[in-house]
Amino acid sequence: MPPDTAIAHLERARSGIRQALAQWNAADLEQVEESRELLVAAAVDLRVFETAVGAGDVPHTAELYSTILAVKQEVVQATRVVDTCVAFYRGLAARTGDAPPVYNAEGHIEEEPAGLEPEVHA
Repeated sequence: MPPDTAIAHLERARSGIRQALAQWNAADLEQVEESRELLVAAAVDLRVFETAVGAGDVPHTAELYSTILAVKQEVVQATRVVDTCVAFYRGLAARTGDAPPVYNAEGHIEEEPAGLEPEVHA
């Protein structure tokens, strides 16, 4: 694979990660799904780039190494956002029995025991 093609995959992956994080809205499941699709596409592009680097198609330079480190940081950030959202929805589903939550004026889920901490819903 030509180096330019491999670098294009890397740049497309980075762009997809940035776009997924920029549009992320944990309260909007449609946007969560769009962000997930962007992250999956980014992972595919990163795999293609990784294969090209492993095959020696991309010259190993200091700039390449710093770019790879930046991508790793972007992936870690994206993973944390996704993990947080997944944990939130799992916790919410467990508390509501998979029923959609209905909040009262005080910010508590309707028919929820009063002993629960209000910061759970912050």
